[in-house]
Amino acid sequence: MDSDFQHAHWKKNLIGVWISQILCMAGFSSIMPFIPLFIRDKYNITDERELGMWVATLTFFSFCSYTVATPIWGMVADKFGRKLMLLRAHYLAALLFPLMYFAPYLSTSVALLVGVRTFVSLFSGVTNSAQTLVISTTPKEHHGVALGTLSTAIWSGNMIGFLAGALFVNAFGYFWGFMCCGAMFLVGGVVVHIVVRENFVPPVKQAKGNAFAAFFRELTSATVLILALFFAMGMARRLDEPYIALLVSQLANPDKAIFFTGLISLVAALGGMFSGIVTGKLCDRFDPVKVSIPAVLFAAMTMILQALSINLWMLGGARFIHFTAAGGLEPAFLTMLARIVPEEKQGTIFGIASSVRFFGILSSALLSGTIIWIFGNVRAVFFGSSILFLLLLPLILLAAANIKKINLKKEATL
Repeated sequence: MDSDFQHAHWKKNLIGVWISQILCMAGFSSIMPFIPLFIRDKYNITDERELGMWVATLTFFSFCSYTVATPIWGMVADKFGRKLMLLRAHYLAALLFPLMYFAPYLSTSVALLVGVRTFVSLFSGVTNSAQTLVISTTPKEHHGVALGTLSTAIWSGNMIGFLAGALFVNAFGYFWGFMCCGAMFLVGGVVVHIVVRENFVPPVKQAKGNAFAAFFRELTSATVLILALFFAMGMARRLDEPYIALLVSQLANPDKAIFFTGLISLVAALGGMFSGIVTGKLCDRFDPVKVSIPAVLFAAMTMILQALSINLWMLGGARFIHFTAAGGLEPAFLTMLARIVPEEKQGTIFGIASSVRFFGILSSALLSGTIIWIFGNVRAVFFGSSILFLLLLPLILLAAANIKKINLKKEATL
């Protein structure tokens, strides 16, 4: 990527991608947090174990397909352009997400809804495509700010979507939530189409051979450890997410569960947005490792507070602090990764990182379903998430040690 082009256009590109992310995340969050309630209402499932298992199944298969597809889209982005892949994600998601609403009317089995959601995930991946595009068009000295700013768009969009879902879906029903989801993805794609510029130069064709295998052979131990961090983070951050609506139902009138789930999620997103702003600036000034360690500790402690919540005020306050801490982990880990990976391989490695993270998420779906089946209560999932956050600490320290070795070798060769 030409450095003059980067310095001339990175801010405009960041603004365009930022706006598109707000739009698509608002659409996504206007309906997806309420999927457990959608399953409960449309399929008349009231048993907590059965409902929890179906939520876990849907989460597992949707993220499984995403995990398989994301590295492939990342390699395609490196070959044909990052903007093209972001547009692909926007437009196909706009077309496919609304189809989920019709699944209960075509079959009385939740399996069809699971199948549709799995198919949608094969062609989505807006956030990963946006991160790759922003990194590839932003000067290295601004990577932390760019990724932190982009994360604020994700959380801002979540806030708008949660509020819209809490009011809109509660007042008008699930249909308009799904339609709004598709429309927002479409508008976000149009914004990218018009605003974002990419001076993409196709890579030089290399000699024949197993390029994919060669790529993995070139991975450093530091890169592998950071990828392991993405896996563990995916498990820790998403273990509880599909069940927040069910916990809210325990603390409030079940008839008001949609409304209060939206409000609690909005409060959490506010914490995540604040975290993105602060973390991005800190990662450009300090070692991202030093930023991530206290974040992990606070995330673990506040997850325990959520598990022990006795009312919505306690749950909302703990969730706000939790997302303020945990929301900065992904920008910190991405900054660590961007600093040790060559620019021409960033699309592929970011795709792999996203895939690994979602492999952690789908693994968390299996684990959370098992936890609920054993303990029979969603609160146990929140305790489990706290333990997973603490397990991030040794991985962070190992990654930091290996990054230090790489930097020492670079200094020795200068």
